[in-house]
Amino acid sequence: MKKTVKKLTAVGLTLTSVMSLVACGNSNNGGSNNNASSNKEVTKPDKFTVMCDSTVVTEANGGQAFYKYLGELTGLEIEWVRPDHSNYYDAVSNAFNSDSIPDVVLLSSDYYALYAANGFLWNMTDAWNSSETKKSGRLIDTAENVLSALLVNGEDGTKAMYGFSPYRGNGCCTYLKKAWLDDAGIDVSKVDGVTMDFNTYYGILKQLAAKKGHYVISAPDFISTEAPYTNYLPEFYQQANYTFYKDSSGKYVDGFSEKAMQDALQRIQNAVKDGVIDKATLGQKTTDARNKFFSTDASSESGVFSYWAGTWANTLMTNLKSKGLPTDLIAINPIKELGTYVERIAPAWCITTSAKNPEGIFKYFIDTMLDGGDIQTAWTYGAKGTHWNDKAETVTLADNKGTFEYKEGEFHFLPSPEKPGTLMSKNHIDPILSLAKFKTADPGEAKMTEAAKKNGEFFAKNSTVATPLPMTEILGENSTDINTTRNKVISEVALGNMTVEEGMKLYKDRVGTAVEAVLKSLNETKKSK
Repeated sequence: MKKTVKKLTAVGLTLTSVMSLVACGNSNNGGSNNNASSNKEVTKPDKFTVMCDSTVVTEANGGQAFYKYLGELTGLEIEWVRPDHSNYYDAVSNAFNSDSIPDVVLLSSDYYALYAANGFLWNMTDAWNSSETKKSGRLIDTAENVLSALLVNGEDGTKAMYGFSPYRGNGCCTYLKKAWLDDAGIDVSKVDGVTMDFNTYYGILKQLAAKKGHYVISAPDFISTEAPYTNYLPEFYQQANYTFYKDSSGKYVDGFSEKAMQDALQRIQNAVKDGVIDKATLGQKTTDARNKFFSTDASSESGVFSYWAGTWANTLMTNLKSKGLPTDLIAINPIKELGTYVERIAPAWCITTSAKNPEGIFKYFIDTMLDGGDIQTAWTYGAKGTHWNDKAETVTLADNKGTFEYKEGEFHFLPSPEKPGTLMSKNHIDPILSLAKFKTADPGEAKMTEAAKKNGEFFAKNSTVATPLPMTEILGENSTDINTTRNKVISEVALGNMTVEEGMKLYKDRVGTAVEAVLKSLNETKKSK
């Protein structure tokens, strides 16, 4: 018997068409509510397929070495499917619409909720409850907050755990180049550690733009591709919600229709018109936005960048240094109107209902990610001998960028296979965000830079975790049309091709009926639980 669900467009940035997503129900594989039995003998799985994005070290950056190393540690035979990062969810949807559904897939929160609600993901609740990781006593204090966000509605509407995240979701904070403040004659004490209001912040941005003669901010598009969506322009969106959310009365409402979003779009339009935000932000890839932050071309360099916290703070500074640019960055406090930065719901490792041995895959693949030893080290730092080592040796970066001497037994990073002028820093699990501690000491802890640790602590102190949105059949069926229209409105208003009022009229005319249907389904679901 075939199930059909329309393909979800995360926010319609890379996926713009509506396709059918077809999968064959397979009763002996375990449906969405088939839990692993604690009395069932769990055997090591035969060869299985894993589809993931570039948050796992890519093949260009030594991925094959990681696969081999992980296989040696676990004894597993895995076929890795590695789509291009920018088209990852196109590839995921296409795979689920074929006879090659992966056994394991890494999914962002939107896709995770959609696929779980439509019966394509294996319920791992019982497997997690009896897992070695849960019983280990090594989970961090906030692990429960992360895992609670993974409780989503299954095919029958029952909340359960259909995926596992080995780390916190992290989020974006706003970095400002100190050198730009200096050039504009702005005292750093007015920014660093200060909770500004929007007018003060925007006044500084305009001063920077006037001094440089061009834009200050160039972001990865005007809206992000996953919840919390607004994280690349947080000071402009403030309290606006891109999608549906539960308000203070406990009722689901459409954030995009609210005045907060209208005000946000007006702020963005003004900033583009004033030359504060780069017009090329529309459709811009993450790599392009980062490259402008690292640019040595004075006419294209950006000076303010909202991007990932923690390890990325150090990575940004390292890249600036490699280009000969000043490295001092100020992570500004959330502005008054924003309140806090938002931590995203972490992507989840899911076992599909096509897997022949889901219990075995969970026990020997997913549950070992945080084993506190060698396997956790591999997921955190990569393959020994390719990404890191602990033998006595001399390590030299390409292009005369440094030489380092290490003693026997001293953990150290090796040059990135993809960018040999820089050292590796992590693999899939950011050590600052890991949900579980190592059994003894984290082997790479001494190599964590003070900048990364300090920024990670800063973000944890100044952020709140996003609230998951339940997936209903009506939402799944209409998400593509609604999100595509939302993005159309954002882009047209941002570039000044429409007024805010015209954009909102377009939104209501095109998808107003669909929005009302979604809200009805969400609020009926709320009442039934």
